[in-house]
Amino acid sequence: MLIGETLNLKKKAFISLVGAGGKSTLFNRLAEELAYKNRRIILTTTTKMFNWQLAPFIKKGKLVKGYQEELVRESIKRYFSQGDKRGRLAVVVEEIEEINEKEKLTGPPSAWLDKWWNEGIADYFLVEADGAAGRSVKAPASYEPVVPLSTTDLIGVMGIDALGLPLGEENVFRSTIFSQLTGLAEGEKIGIEALSRLVCHPEGLFKKAPPGSRCHLFINKVEDSLHLKEAEELAFEVLKLGHQRVSDIIIGAASQKEVIREVIRKVEEG
Repeated sequence: MLIGETLNLKKKAFISLVGAGGKSTLFNRLAEELAYKNRRIILTTTTKMFNWQLAPFIKKGKLVKGYQEELVRESIKRYFSQGDKRGRLAVVVEEIEEINEKEKLTGPPSAWLDKWWNEGIADYFLVEADGAAGRSVKAPASYEPVVPLSTTDLIGVMGIDALGLPLGEENVFRSTIFSQLTGLAEGEKIGIEALSRLVCHPEGLFKKAPPGSRCHLFINKVEDSLHLKEAEELAFEVLKLGHQRVSDIIIGAASQKEVIREVIRKVEEG
Protein backbone atom coordinates (compact mmCIF):
# COMPACT_ATOMS: atom_id res chain seq x y z
CA MET A 1 0.00 0.00 0.00
CA LEU A 2 1.24 3.47 -0.89
CA ILE A 3 1.72 6.11 1.81
CA GLY A 4 -0.67 8.50 0.09
CA GLU A 5 -3.38 5.83 -0.09
CA THR A 6 -2.87 5.03 3.57
CA LEU A 7 -3.31 8.70 4.46
CA ASN A 8 -6.47 8.91 2.31
CA LEU A 9 -5.14 12.08 0.73
CA LYS A 10 -7.55 14.19 -1.25
CA LYS A 11 -6.81 15.48 -4.78
CA LYS A 12 -5.32 18.52 -3.10
CA ALA A 13 -3.52 18.34 0.24
CA PHE A 14 -1.13 20.31 2.41
CA ILE A 15 1.06 17.80 4.25
CA SER A 16 3.43 18.72 7.08
CA LEU A 17 5.80 16.33 8.86
CA VAL A 18 6.91 16.70 12.48
CA GLY A 19 8.73 14.58 15.04
CA ALA A 20 11.80 12.39 14.57
CA GLY A 21 13.02 8.95 13.61
CA GLY A 22 13.14 8.95 9.82
CA LYS A 23 11.07 12.01 9.00
CA SER A 24 13.27 13.03 6.05
CA THR A 25 13.20 9.51 4.59
CA LEU A 26 9.41 9.45 4.82
CA PHE A 27 9.31 12.92 3.25
CA ASN A 28 11.31 11.66 0.26
CA ARG A 29 9.23 8.51 -0.19
CA LEU A 30 6.01 10.50 -0.13
CA ALA A 31 7.46 13.08 -2.53
CA GLU A 32 8.30 10.27 -4.97
CA GLU A 33 4.72 9.00 -4.78
CA LEU A 34 3.18 12.42 -5.33
CA ALA A 35 5.41 12.99 -8.36
CA TYR A 36 3.53 10.21 -10.17
CA LYS A 37 0.17 11.90 -9.70
CA ASN A 38 0.78 14.38 -12.52
CA ARG A 39 -0.02 17.32 -10.24
CA ARG A 40 1.68 20.56 -9.26
CA ILE A 41 3.81 19.88 -6.19
CA ILE A 42 5.72 22.22 -3.88
CA LEU A 43 8.41 20.66 -1.68
CA THR A 44 9.94 22.76 1.05
CA THR A 45 10.68 23.16 4.75
CA THR A 46 9.78 25.68 7.42
CA THR A 47 13.07 24.92 9.21
CA LYS A 48 16.24 23.68 7.51
CA MET A 49 17.10 20.64 5.40
CA PHE A 50 20.39 19.37 4.04
CA ASN A 51 20.84 19.95 0.31
CA TRP A 52 21.23 16.20 -0.35
CA GLN A 53 17.72 15.57 0.99
CA LEU A 54 16.14 17.65 -1.75
CA ALA A 55 18.79 17.23 -4.47
CA PRO A 56 16.94 14.40 -6.33
CA PHE A 57 13.83 16.55 -6.63
CA ILE A 58 15.77 19.63 -7.69
CA LYS A 59 17.11 17.56 -10.61
CA LYS A 60 13.60 16.38 -11.54
CA GLY A 61 11.95 19.78 -11.16
CA LYS A 62 12.93 23.35 -10.46
CA LEU A 63 14.69 25.06 -7.57
CA VAL A 64 12.97 28.35 -6.75
CA LYS A 65 15.00 30.60 -4.46
CA GLY A 66 14.37 34.12 -3.26
CA TYR A 67 13.64 36.56 -0.47
CA GLN A 68 10.72 38.44 -2.01
CA GLU A 69 7.41 36.61 -1.77
CA GLU A 70 5.87 38.09 -4.88
CA LEU A 71 8.85 37.25 -7.10
CA VAL A 72 9.06 33.70 -5.76
CA ARG A 73 5.32 33.17 -6.23
CA GLU A 74 5.40 34.44 -9.80
CA SER A 75 8.39 32.21 -10.58
CA ILE A 76 6.51 29.16 -9.30
CA LYS A 77 3.40 30.05 -11.30
CA ARG A 78 5.42 30.51 -14.50
CA TYR A 79 7.14 27.17 -13.99
CA PHE A 80 3.87 25.30 -13.48
CA SER A 81 2.31 26.96 -16.54
CA GLN A 82 5.12 26.10 -18.98
CA GLY A 83 4.47 23.36 -21.52
CA ASP A 84 2.61 20.13 -20.83
CA LYS A 85 5.12 18.28 -18.64
CA ARG A 86 3.58 16.07 -15.97
CA GLY A 87 4.47 15.56 -12.35
CA ARG A 88 5.90 19.04 -11.89
CA LEU A 89 8.00 19.56 -8.78
CA ALA A 90 9.00 22.96 -7.41
CA VAL A 91 11.51 22.95 -4.56
CA VAL A 92 11.21 26.27 -2.75
CA VAL A 93 13.92 27.69 -0.48
CA GLU A 94 14.74 31.12 0.86
CA GLU A 95 18.49 30.68 1.10
CA ILE A 96 21.31 28.15 0.99
CA GLU A 97 23.98 28.23 3.68
CA GLU A 98 27.01 26.11 4.45
CA ILE A 99 27.20 24.46 7.88
CA ASN A 100 30.19 22.26 8.75
CA GLU A 101 31.06 21.95 5.05
CA LYS A 102 27.51 20.79 4.24
CA GLU A 103 24.89 22.87 2.47
CA LYS A 104 21.60 23.45 4.27
CA LEU A 105 18.49 24.90 2.72
CA THR A 106 16.31 27.33 4.65
CA GLY A 107 12.66 27.36 3.66
CA PRO A 108 10.31 30.32 3.22
CA PRO A 109 8.10 31.74 6.00
CA SER A 110 5.04 29.60 6.66
CA ALA A 111 2.85 32.63 5.93
CA TRP A 112 4.02 32.49 2.31
CA LEU A 113 2.94 28.85 2.07
CA ASP A 114 -0.46 29.61 3.58
CA LYS A 115 -0.96 32.39 1.04
CA TRP A 116 0.03 30.17 -1.89
CA TRP A 117 -2.25 27.37 -0.70
CA ASN A 118 -5.20 29.76 -0.46
CA GLU A 119 -4.42 31.01 -3.97
CA GLY A 120 -4.27 27.43 -5.28
CA ILE A 121 -0.92 27.72 -7.06
CA ALA A 122 -0.14 24.04 -6.37
CA ASP A 123 -2.12 20.87 -5.74
CA TYR A 124 0.18 19.35 -3.15
CA PHE A 125 2.39 21.02 -0.57
CA LEU A 126 4.84 18.73 1.23
CA VAL A 127 6.64 20.43 4.11
CA GLU A 128 9.22 19.25 6.64
CA ALA A 129 8.11 21.34 9.60
CA ASP A 130 10.47 20.11 12.31
CA GLY A 131 14.11 19.24 12.96
CA ALA A 132 15.40 16.39 15.11
CA ALA A 133 19.20 16.25 14.66
CA GLY A 134 19.04 12.61 13.58
CA ARG A 135 17.43 11.25 16.75
CA SER A 136 14.56 8.73 16.81
CA VAL A 137 12.42 10.72 19.23
CA LYS A 138 11.97 14.43 19.83
CA ALA A 139 10.13 16.66 22.29
CA PRO A 140 9.40 20.12 20.84
CA ALA A 141 10.72 23.36 22.30
CA SER A 142 8.39 26.32 22.87
CA TYR A 143 8.94 27.64 19.33
CA GLU A 144 8.58 24.24 17.64
CA PRO A 145 7.33 22.84 15.38
CA VAL A 146 6.69 25.43 12.65
CA VAL A 147 3.46 24.08 11.17
CA PRO A 148 1.72 26.19 8.51
CA LEU A 149 -1.91 26.93 9.40
CA SER A 150 -3.08 25.56 6.03
CA THR A 151 -1.89 22.04 6.87
CA THR A 152 -4.62 19.51 6.05
CA ASP A 153 -2.60 16.43 7.05
CA LEU A 154 -0.08 16.49 9.90
CA ILE A 155 2.18 13.42 10.14
CA GLY A 156 3.88 12.88 13.49
CA VAL A 157 6.87 10.54 13.15
CA MET A 158 8.47 8.47 15.90
CA GLY A 159 11.13 5.72 15.70
CA ILE A 160 10.31 2.51 17.54
CA ASP A 161 14.04 1.83 17.95
CA ALA A 162 14.10 4.32 20.83
CA LEU A 163 12.39 1.77 23.08
CA GLY A 164 14.66 0.49 25.82
CA LEU A 165 17.29 3.20 25.38
CA PRO A 166 18.21 5.41 28.35
CA LEU A 167 16.71 8.88 28.27
CA GLY A 168 19.47 11.31 27.33
CA GLU A 169 20.32 13.83 24.64
CA GLU A 170 22.21 11.18 22.64
CA ASN A 171 18.93 9.27 22.15
CA VAL A 172 16.20 11.91 22.44
CA PHE A 173 16.36 15.40 20.96
CA ARG A 174 15.48 17.87 23.71
CA SER A 175 15.57 15.13 26.35
CA THR A 176 14.96 17.57 29.22
CA ILE A 177 11.65 18.62 27.69
CA PHE A 178 10.81 14.95 27.02
CA SER A 179 11.36 14.29 30.74
CA GLN A 180 9.09 17.18 31.71
CA LEU A 181 6.29 16.02 29.39
CA THR A 182 6.41 12.31 30.20
CA GLY A 183 7.65 12.15 33.79
CA LEU A 184 10.55 9.90 32.79
CA ALA A 185 13.81 10.77 34.55
CA GLU A 186 17.11 11.24 32.74
CA GLY A 187 18.88 7.89 32.44
CA GLU A 188 15.73 5.78 32.81
CA LYS A 189 14.84 3.43 29.98
CA ILE A 190 12.33 4.70 27.45
CA GLY A 191 9.18 2.59 27.52
CA ILE A 192 5.82 2.37 25.77
CA GLU A 193 4.16 4.53 28.41
CA ALA A 194 6.61 7.41 28.01
CA LEU A 195 6.34 7.40 24.20
CA SER A 196 2.55 7.31 24.32
CA ARG A 197 2.54 10.25 26.74
CA LEU A 198 4.68 12.24 24.31
CA VAL A 199 2.21 11.51 21.53
CA CYS A 200 -0.84 12.48 23.58
CA HIS A 201 0.50 15.43 25.57
CA PRO A 202 -0.88 18.82 24.42
CA GLU A 203 2.72 20.08 24.19
CA GLY A 204 4.00 16.85 22.66
CA LEU A 205 4.27 15.36 19.18
CA PHE A 206 1.16 17.01 17.73
CA LYS A 207 1.68 20.37 19.36
CA LYS A 208 0.50 23.25 17.16
CA ALA A 209 -1.70 21.02 15.00
CA PRO A 210 -3.89 23.48 13.06
CA PRO A 211 -7.65 23.32 13.67
CA GLY A 212 -9.31 21.00 11.20
CA SER A 213 -6.13 19.17 10.20
CA ARG A 214 -6.00 15.37 10.34
CA CYS A 215 -3.27 13.99 12.58
CA HIS A 216 -1.53 10.77 11.51
CA LEU A 217 0.88 8.97 13.83
CA PHE A 218 3.62 7.18 11.87
CA ILE A 219 5.57 4.66 13.98
CA ASN A 220 8.73 4.18 11.94
CA LYS A 221 11.69 1.77 11.76
CA VAL A 222 9.48 -1.29 12.21
CA GLU A 223 11.68 -3.77 10.35
CA ASP A 224 11.09 -7.10 12.14
CA SER A 225 8.46 -9.02 14.12
CA LEU A 226 9.72 -7.75 17.49
CA HIS A 227 9.47 -4.12 16.41
CA LEU A 228 6.02 -4.84 14.95
CA LYS A 229 4.81 -6.20 18.28
CA GLU A 230 6.25 -3.18 20.13
CA ALA A 231 4.71 -0.77 17.64
CA GLU A 232 1.30 -2.40 18.06
CA GLU A 233 1.60 -2.09 21.85
CA LEU A 234 2.48 1.60 21.46
CA ALA A 235 -0.44 2.15 19.09
CA PHE A 236 -2.97 0.63 21.46
CA GLU A 237 -1.54 2.56 24.41
CA VAL A 238 -2.04 5.78 22.43
CA LEU A 239 -5.61 4.73 21.67
CA LYS A 240 -6.17 3.93 25.34
CA LEU A 241 -4.97 7.37 26.40
CA GLY A 242 -7.39 8.74 23.84
CA HIS A 243 -5.64 11.47 21.85
CA GLN A 244 -8.57 13.38 20.39
CA ARG A 245 -6.80 14.42 17.19
CA VAL A 246 -5.14 11.20 16.00
CA SER A 247 -7.22 9.82 13.12
CA ASP A 248 -5.00 6.83 12.37
CA ILE A 249 -1.79 5.11 13.37
CA ILE A 250 0.51 3.86 10.63
CA ILE A 251 3.17 1.28 11.40
CA GLY A 252 5.99 0.86 8.93
CA ALA A 253 9.55 1.44 7.82
CA ALA A 254 10.19 4.38 5.50
CA SER A 255 13.58 3.01 4.44
CA GLN A 256 12.20 -0.34 3.23
CA LYS A 257 10.77 -1.20 -0.18
CA GLU A 258 7.37 -1.89 1.38
CA VAL A 259 6.85 1.09 3.67
CA ILE A 260 3.52 0.20 5.29
CA ARG A 261 3.23 -2.76 7.66
CA GLU A 262 -0.08 -2.05 9.37
CA VAL A 263 -2.72 0.68 9.71
CA ILE A 264 -4.91 1.17 12.77
CA ARG A 265 -7.77 3.59 12.27
CA LYS A 266 -9.59 5.33 15.06
CA VAL A 267 -13.20 4.22 15.40
CA GLU A 268 -15.44 7.24 15.69
CA GLU A 269 -18.14 7.12 18.34
CA GLY A 270 -21.81 7.51 17.50
